[in-house]
Amino acid sequence: MAKKSNHGAEAKVLRKLGINEAYQLGMYLIDQYRGTCLSCRYAIPARLASAESQGQLEEAVKMAVVDVITRHPMLQVGVKDAKSKTPSWIQLPSLDLTNHIQWRHLEEHADDDDFEQVVQNAFCAQLDEHFPDASLLREQPGWKITIFRRGNTMEVLLCWNHHHFDAVGAKVIHQDFLSMLNAAGGNEALSSDFSFLNGDDILTLPESPPPLLPTPIETLRQLPVDFRFLAKAVWEEYGPRFLTRDITWAAWCPIVSSPYKTQYRAFYVDKASLSAILALCRQHTTTITGLMNALALVSFSSRLDSKAAPAFQSSTMIDHRRNLPPADVPWGKNERAVGNYVTQLMHRYEPGLVAGIRSKLLLGTTEGGGDLSADLVDELWAESARNRTQIVDKLQNCQHNDLIGLFKWVNVSDWRSTMRDMAKKTRQFSWIVTNIGVMMSGGGSGSGDEDDQKCWSMTRAQFGLSAEIPAAAIEFSPVSVAGQGMSVGASWPDCALDSAFGEGVMADMERWLGQLVKGG
Repeated sequence: MAKKSNHGAEAKVLRKLGINEAYQLGMYLIDQYRGTCLSCRYAIPARLASAESQGQLEEAVKMAVVDVITRHPMLQVGVKDAKSKTPSWIQLPSLDLTNHIQWRHLEEHADDDDFEQVVQNAFCAQLDEHFPDASLLREQPGWKITIFRRGNTMEVLLCWNHHHFDAVGAKVIHQDFLSMLNAAGGNEALSSDFSFLNGDDILTLPESPPPLLPTPIETLRQLPVDFRFLAKAVWEEYGPRFLTRDITWAAWCPIVSSPYKTQYRAFYVDKASLSAILALCRQHTTTITGLMNALALVSFSSRLDSKAAPAFQSSTMIDHRRNLPPADVPWGKNERAVGNYVTQLMHRYEPGLVAGIRSKLLLGTTEGGGDLSADLVDELWAESARNRTQIVDKLQNCQHNDLIGLFKWVNVSDWRSTMRDMAKKTRQFSWIVTNIGVMMSGGGSGSGDEDDQKCWSMTRAQFGLSAEIPAAAIEFSPVSVAGQGMSVGASWPDCALDSAFGEGVMADMERWLGQLVKGG
């Protein structure tokens, strides 16, 4: 018999969690991963920018959020039996929007620096929040939006539990939110299946038909693995440690599980500099993701000696949505599914390559603070192009020898136990790059004319992950807005990595990007 939720309605089981969803939930429950944040800055149109229009503004925002909720079922569901070996998604009868939408108003006299500091403090704090608490996973979805308003600027911070959806899903939410704000009459349109109770705070959800959740990739595709790939994975997992040691693994940064705290840093690349960097990437047949991996390689090589780290591994996050079959779904197209479709691509940087990079470092760079030599700039672009080629190959053969496909064969019955065991092993990746690409800026031409002032637009974005205890030492998270600049974020576990190292790597990357822009 189905149990009842705290709203008094029977909880209908929709389906079991998929491989990726169960993995993410397992990490959340044992405190190896907490939150993910995507924050976007919106320019409020003139008609809603005055202090007197605050009520209208809040109503417009709420209705746009509700429209997004109605489009994406993963925003409507809870988790039943979260701590069991077979957790399931369940249908909820309603959402209390006060749990999911919060406003923070800054004083009118607050300057730009005050605004930035408040937003950054909230961003970092929410990365490490438990939301909701594990005891409430059955009662409410794991996402919330915090809105900071100052003048005609509105920062919308979306924070979520990764078992609900990945970062590309969060990107879709922001893009749909912007579209809803700009839609003619969008603030008045609400499906007849949805309604408000209790002073507009409680959104009732339709009982029938039940929400159609995105289907896990392993159910939709075969994801074949060959024997060599499977045997290698099994050997690395179960073979004797002294025989399976890989010189490229991040033994220099042992896994430490507690006390849990994420260190997050970010820098911003302005519009002109980003345009120059993108032109250089095209010239050298690479992408921002390829360049980020190469910059990290040079920085890590400069800050760690050959004894500590003779070689490296990194990982690039890859989106599986391109492999979803066509389907008639509420969210329109499969590439706009809000769910978990992320996988990863591993990169190896062998001892000869790393030694060659170290030999080209300018005097002083080994202690941080130096520019790149001309030879090392050439090496940087060569490695960026190689990295991009690997990514293209993976995208073209994404379904073959994939990590999710591997777990179809190596069935994990208890992710919490598996991840606890992983935390006792050697760390594999020195860094990961998870780049969700370009956010569309929305309505208007960007000229600032009268038509632009009637439209909502996005001017900036920032992306960050909480520390993933057994994963990479540092997680890089770039994101850009069309026609604007790019934010580059980085996260690491405070208990495992000295912040001076993480800050040094970020300083290297920011400085070297500036050097490339200047033609150095």
